[in-house]
Amino acid sequence: MRKLMTPRPAIFAHRGVSQNVRENTIRAFELALKMGVDGVELDIWQTRDGHIVVHHDPQVDGISIETAKVPDLPNFVPTLSAALDICSSMRVNIEIKSSAANPSAAFQLGEALINLLRLRSEPIERWLVSSFNHDAVDRVKQSAPEIPTALLLWEPPWHSTIEHAVDRGHLAVHPHESMVDAKLVEAAKQNGLQVNPWTVNNLERANQLVAIGVDGLITDVPGDMLKHLASKS
Repeated sequence: MRKLMTPRPAIFAHRGVSQNVRENTIRAFELALKMGVDGVELDIWQTRDGHIVVHHDPQVDGISIETAKVPDLPNFVPTLSAALDICSSMRVNIEIKSSAANPSAAFQLGEALINLLRLRSEPIERWLVSSFNHDAVDRVKQSAPEIPTALLLWEPPWHSTIEHAVDRGHLAVHPHESMVDAKLVEAAKQNGLQVNPWTVNNLERANQLVAIGVDGLITDVPGDMLKHLASKS
């Protein structure tokens, strides 16, 4: 993924700009584009009729996404294609989701995602595919080495995740911000990995993360973060 020309980390709007609108919607992504953030983070599921849609939770309005067809879902749930059309000038961190009851769905979703991204005209480095399901991310990287990938992690230890990322050729690790320190960043950098913590909403914490050299900040407050980091540059 291409580096910013500015010294600050890339700012990713977590599920779009969603302080005043519904998250993971076309409107949230439109606001992110208007705000001028570097990228957005969004979550994807695959429906029973094979479409990739954007939503965080496994259910929406009581409907299980994995067992529903697209017409069954509320209108505010966009397809990934529609979301990417809005986000086409931004970087997009695409998180693969699957329910605990159907973990293999993540593999099928990964393959469908590869097919979708390969049909699009944007530079492939604009996308960053991630998941807590590291096997699913490994499959994406194995099937499509050209697509940038990242491993999400929630808690320590992180050493094995960094080793895994290096071994499988992933671009980055995405740790929860609470576990990021200078040792983690140094270990990642020494192994050629980027570090994009989530979800960074505290401005003082952002200062600490910038100081130790993270590459991106995934945040619920992208407007505040942009202004804050601009004032520090």
